[in-house]
Amino acid sequence: ATFTLFSCELVVRPGVLNHVSIGVSQMDMSSFAAETRADIAISEELVSFEWSEDDVVGMFPDRGAQAYFEMADHAGEATAEFDGGGWALKTASKYAVYYPYSYDHRERTAIPLHYKGQKQSGNGSYDHLKVFQHLATGAAKPVNGSCNYSMDRAEAIVRFRLKLPRIAVYEKLSIKLADGSKIVVSTNLDVSGETYQITPTDYVSKFEVSLENVSTTEENQVVDFYLMLPPQNFVDKKIIISVDTVEGDCCQAEIDGKDMKNNGAYHYEATLTTEFGSSGEDFEGVDGKWEEDDNNENEEEA
Repeated sequence: ATFTLFSCELVVRPGVLNHVSIGVSQMDMSSFAAETRADIAISEELVSFEWSEDDVVGMFPDRGAQAYFEMADHAGEATAEFDGGGWALKTASKYAVYYPYSYDHRERTAIPLHYKGQKQSGNGSYDHLKVFQHLATGAAKPVNGSCNYSMDRAEAIVRFRLKLPRIAVYEKLSIKLADGSKIVVSTNLDVSGETYQITPTDYVSKFEVSLENVSTTEENQVVDFYLMLPPQNFVDKKIIISVDTVEGDCCQAEIDGKDMKNNGAYHYEATLTTEFGSSGEDFEGVDGKWEEDDNNENEEEA
């Protein structure tokens, strides 16, 4: 997705730019795709991004306080225009952009991002993801009247496609690492340099997603679950997935961990049982595309 930032500066002055264009890369996935808080749209093959009419982006100059740019045109599209009022861009300065804007983000080196409190409402629903989606780019200088950015998501989108063993109403999905390692749930985003940096700030032993109106009407029904995770490396680790019913029963599976990178999309398939130790297929997103694991017999294309 892309957007264009416009300053409302009406007087043309040397060293002042009126136009900034910014782009957000789109991810392909072998069963799934996304958009921002703004909107996320997920299909079997694509995670796509669209701006919403109330979106506001924050821009940090290399010197001075941040400014905000409001949606001006092309809401609902991958390319949009944002208006910064009388705020002007100078050719001698560098500017970094992040989304969504918050007045409370005063430090370009420590924009807090949090991922606790996710709640999925309905089988296969991913509406909750946009609340936890953030975009960022490093600082760049205007060239020839514009700054062109390629923005990334500061987190990974994860889908678990799970076969559930019984007819039930479910209230919670959780993941934990079999070796007891902690899972990152909060980070700081630093957009002060030419490339942005993400630093972990908070951890939990178990990451939970609350469930509402998630149920099965037959045994071994397949349900999709979605969550946002900060970037973190689970390679050589086992992830234990648990789904709890409202009656307090639990079904589980164990899968291989992956290196979950920001701006990545990751898809897992597994069969859960009431006896611990199931395993399932998993797919990893590489450079925005889904790639088949060696142990998966069915080839899928992004």
